[in-house]
This record gives sequence, structure tokens and C-alpha cells, in this order.
Amino acid sequence: MKKLIIAVFLFSSIIMSNAQQRISYKINTYMTTEDKVYALSKVWSEAKYNAAFLDNIGEKAWDSLYLTLIETVMESKSDNECYRLLSRYCAMLRDGHSYVYYEYNPTVTTFFDKFQIVVKPVEGRAMVSQISSKQSDWIPVGSEIVEVNGMPTAEYIEKMVEPYISSSTRHHLLDESISKIFTSLRYDSYDITFLTPNGEEIRTHTIHDILPEFKNDPLVPADKEWKFVELKWYPNDIAYVVINSFNDKQTVDDFEAIFPELVKHAKRLIIDIRNNRGGNSGYAAQILSLLSPDNDLVGATWYTRVHKPDLMSWGQNINLKDTIGNAENAMLYKIANHKYFEKGGEANFTFNVNRERLVVPTVILIGHQTYSAAEDFLVFCDNQKHITLIGETTAGSTGNPVVWNLPYGGYLSICSKKDMYPDGREFVGKGIKPDIESHLTLDDFRKGKDTALETALVFLKDKGN
Repeated sequence: MKKLIIAVFLFSSIIMSNAQQRISYKINTYMTTEDKVYALSKVWSEAKYNAAFLDNIGEKAWDSLYLTLIETVMESKSDNECYRLLSRYCAMLRDGHSYVYYEYNPTVTTFFDKFQIVVKPVEGRAMVSQISSKQSDWIPVGSEIVEVNGMPTAEYIEKMVEPYISSSTRHHLLDESISKIFTSLRYDSYDITFLTPNGEEIRTHTIHDILPEFKNDPLVPADKEWKFVELKWYPNDIAYVVINSFNDKQTVDDFEAIFPELVKHAKRLIIDIRNNRGGNSGYAAQILSLLSPDNDLVGATWYTRVHKPDLMSWGQNINLKDTIGNAENAMLYKIANHKYFEKGGEANFTFNVNRERLVVPTVILIGHQTYSAAEDFLVFCDNQKHITLIGETTAGSTGNPVVWNLPYGGYLSICSKKDMYPDGREFVGKGIKPDIESHLTLDDFRKGKDTALETALVFLKDKGN
């Protein structure tokens, strides 16, 4: 009952917040009332029967929210407004792999009529990490965003950003919300107050727009070229390798291309997956196989919900008290109440015994954006004694989503499996903790220093081969 009351209260805030949200650039009003109700019903039903983490909100609350939302969705003024409601509904599952996406949502995040700006979370604050070079003297990198549209930044994020983001953990949700603080429709306006590093307060009124003078003006600091794999050397034969994604076999190819150099020169190794949002766990295992003494890599075990209508019909007549000491009744009861899970499988890989490999003192840098298959990579690393995790707790979200199309350019993603360590430890919804915590400090950020990397270099300095 408590979950139901909370959910209804939360949903009332959906309606109020949506009414307050200004939609100044309405396009795509193709969806009929029937389309909107169908899309809502699709989100409700597929999550109800397939979501691995439906218990995060509870079935009764999920059903109640659906009923409450029907009228509001029907009255939405545009496809974009409808999909924002659906996104907020789905975000209540509190799972990073369960979300609604609208392909034609004409949102803008970094471009304004006065500058282009990139915002980064640092110690829970919204900090300017890049800005158009022409405006970098006016609003220096390292300035903090302290107020948005008349609200303190933390309050604005809590009310206007967080509710629309699907996330499994509080720390990842906050970081995502800060990074996406200005994601909204083109021509939406903002009143922003900045506090510069020297304490000066700057207030400006600006609107989302993509103007040539800022689109073509380079950011300060300049963007780095994005690569699947990057290699850099530090003193004491420490190799620093950034792996930005496991989403493409190109990652494996690029790592194998630098591997001979690593084998020849590296006496210590840093693997940086802080911004790796995952991809294919098999690619992650292939890379680790070159850095492990083991031939068998044991990954996550997963479970998935099972719906069996025939057994549900028998289970509906079973009360909770009838399950005590009776395994069959317990199974039937869970099936009837959509709570029955079966073991789906294990992510285990076996590699060639004779392969070349590099086993040296190794640090893996992790953070709040280490996500999905990158977390599966860490599960493979769990018993590797030469590996130490340094940084911040990971995002805490992995799993295989099932995807359905929604009307006029939308789609629904629902996580279909619950992953955990082979010994039953849970990390989804919690994140994987580092062995040594190291957080980017505000002072280091403003000085351009990488706190976690510095920690790793100090840690490895005295480690021998």
C-alpha cells in the first residue's frame, strides 16, 4: 500500500510538472488519441510482464499510474509532450536499460544563442567543462551553474530533469541529470546564473538555438578525437589504455593492434573504462583474456521473469500461507503474481591456453559512467588478483533489453534479465565499488588534473613486474 500511495503522489507531480513545462517549438502532432493510448498501454503491458525490475515500483503502483495517466496522455498537445510523459512513466521503473525514446524529439543540449556550453558533474555540482572560445573570458571554464530559471540548480534538476531520466542508481541519475541539465526543445529559454572561479556572479538570459557563429566556434578546452582505444605512456613503464566502448569489434581489433607494444614494454598497466557505456560482453571478455592468467573467464549469472498462463490459473487459488514449506505452491504463487524468475544462463568464456597474454600489476579506472557491458567486464575481473579497481562506484545497470516500436518514431526498451555475480552478489541497482575510492575534486577539476588517474599512478609507482 505504501508503494501505491507514493506512486500516486509522484504521478500527480507528473501532471503538474508537465503542465508547467513550456513547449515553445511544437512539431510532429501526427499521433491520434488512439496512438497515444496505445503507446501508453504498450509501455504499461510490456513492463508489467517483462521488466526484470518491476518490483522497484511494484505492480499495483505501476497499474495505478497507468490508469491515472490515460487522460493526461490523451490530452497531450504534441507527440513530443506525449513522449515526455511516457519517458517519465518508464523512468519510474528505476532501471537504466528500461526507457522510452522518441526519435524525432528536436531537443538541444549544448547550443544557445549566446554560446555553446558543456556541463560536467563534479562533486555533485554542475560545472562548465567546455565553452565557446569567444565566450571563454566571459564565462570561464570551471564556473559553477548555481541557479536555473529562478531555482537553485539542485532544485531545478530534481524537479525538471531527474524525473525524465531512466537510471538504476542515485549517483548515476544525478550525474546524468547534471550533464543533461539543459536538454529541451529548440527555442526554449533559460535564465542562468553562473559563479566564476574568482567568485563573480554572472546572470544571463539565453535560448536554445544553433547559430553558425557558435556551431563553428571551437570549444575551450578543445574536444579530443574520440577513439575506441587510446594508448599513452607514463614513467616507470606504465601503460595507460583508455577503452571507450565495447560496442563494436573495432575495440578488440584496436586493442590487439597495440597489444604487442604492451607486451614488449609495459611493466604496469592502467585500463580506463570510466566513460565506457558498454556494448558486447563478449568483446569485453576477449580483451580481458589477454590480460588474465586464466583460460576460463566466469561472468555474470542472470535470471529472467517467466509467464506461464496455465500455471497462473492454478496459482491464483493459492494464498501466501500455503507456500510455507511447499516449493510447488511457492512457484505457483509467484507465477500468479508475476514474480517468478528462472535462471537464464551464465556469461562464461573459454580461451586458447597457448595465447599470448600480459599479466602485470593492473589498475582499472571506473566511475559513475561505467555502464552495462563495462560492468560485465568488471565481473569477469572479480577474481583477478593482479587487478585493482580505482575511482568511483559504477552506474549499476546492465542487462539485455527487449525493444518495441511505438507510433511515429518512438520505441520502448525494457530490461529482460537480472544479472548478478556468480556467487549471488547483486550489483544492478547498486553499482560496483572500487577497491580504492578516488573522486574528482573541484580543485583538481579547475586545475585540469585527473584525480583518479593521479591516484592510480601513485599506487602503481612501487609495483614491480
